[in-house]
Amino acid sequence: MKQRLLVLLLGIGLMAVLVILNALTYVQKQKETDSELYPNRSTFNPGATGTQAFFALLSETGRKPIRWQESPDGLTGGKNKPTVFVLTGNLRRDVTDKDAVSLLNWVYNGGRLIVIDRDPPEELCKTTGNWKIKVSSNPAVDLLSVDPSDQKQMTSSTDAAKPVQPTIFTAGVNAVQSSRFAGWVSFEPAEGKTMYGYGNGSSRLFESLGDDSMEPPPAAKAPTAKRDEDDHAQLPKAPVVHIAGNQKNLLVDVPYGSGRIVFLADPYIVSNAGINIVDNSHLAINLVSTTSGTIAFDEYHQGYGTNANKLFQYFEGTPVIAIFVQCALLIGLIFVSQSRRFARPVPEIEPDRLSKLEYVAAMAELQRRTRAYDLAIENVYTDFRRRTARSLGIDNLTSKHTEFAQLIAERTGMNSADILETMLSCEAIVQGEPTTTSETVSLIARIRDIEDHLGLRRSKRNIAG
Repeated sequence: MKQRLLVLLLGIGLMAVLVILNALTYVQKQKETDSELYPNRSTFNPGATGTQAFFALLSETGRKPIRWQESPDGLTGGKNKPTVFVLTGNLRRDVTDKDAVSLLNWVYNGGRLIVIDRDPPEELCKTTGNWKIKVSSNPAVDLLSVDPSDQKQMTSSTDAAKPVQPTIFTAGVNAVQSSRFAGWVSFEPAEGKTMYGYGNGSSRLFESLGDDSMEPPPAAKAPTAKRDEDDHAQLPKAPVVHIAGNQKNLLVDVPYGSGRIVFLADPYIVSNAGINIVDNSHLAINLVSTTSGTIAFDEYHQGYGTNANKLFQYFEGTPVIAIFVQCALLIGLIFVSQSRRFARPVPEIEPDRLSKLEYVAAMAELQRRTRAYDLAIENVYTDFRRRTARSLGIDNLTSKHTEFAQLIAERTGMNSADILETMLSCEAIVQGEPTTTSETVSLIARIRDIEDHLGLRRSKRNIAG
């Protein structure tokens, strides 16, 4: 019990030491600063690169935005099945092949996927039409030096983009201000000839005539003539350019099965810092208001969701997680050390089931059967002489028999000659003189009588003990 208590106290002491050391060595993680090099596009982020303002705007205007914090597998079922799914990059969790398949299956069955990114995952740049879709952007070395909250720095030398044609996305939009880092969407027929869409995205296409060095032509203005029914019938089969500027297709949507995938090549337009410029907010609302129902913002690929432990998320950035892991490891080591032996097994100690009287009786029986009367006399006489010498205050080893007999006689009033004779008889038997059973019993009886007169006989309680 004491050993277990010591181990318990030692474990508690070690845990206390670990807590103190972690608290002393903990360095608080600096809050990550918003930058266009490492943006945080989450709707939870109120910073310049976040989209919290976009989410709040939809809520205040009567829409039904939700934060989607599980894998895309759940898009095909459940009560909160969304009709619009918004994925804004840069992503902090990769889009796996399984995620891409789930998203594209959902779009194929009639969903609308809005991809707002300068460099979206290639797995999502797909269409069921006979086209190849690509979203590109220029490498920018000054992404880190630009303050994303400074509109002048973000939009310097960048003209506002204009609607290419009247569509449900461009309704009420006169101009959209993109950033200087905006990407562009290009598409080409699957046969290999590069063509750049302008206008209504139908048969009006520009062919490069095999000149690979030729830059994409500027997006043309919306046609004034009304589209005929044939063009309208062909519309779902080809990419549609909605907004373009600076010779870049900024907003394009493509068919995918029964649904559509919308590509917006600049997240700055819907970010907290850029959504209030010109008609950016109007365009953002139009993007997600094309169908009724729930609008899901992808937070799963922003690092939130089912793959993250809620308890660890709560204590993230504190020393509590390290303390918890270290204490769990320490407790595990204690349990292992207490449940395992680190040496060869020791046989179990067998309890002594014989009392002292049983031992004495067994020895007496052994001496009787072997006729070891001299040994019995030696045991009784040696014990008698030792206790008598202690009682009389003399030396057991140097005192003579006559002295013993005289002192015993003076103490008890017995005959000293009889006492001396008894002692000498015992000494002779101990030295090897033969004896009989009757003589042995007689001598032991006389020794017990002398002990009774001296008051040396043991009580029954002492004998039992």
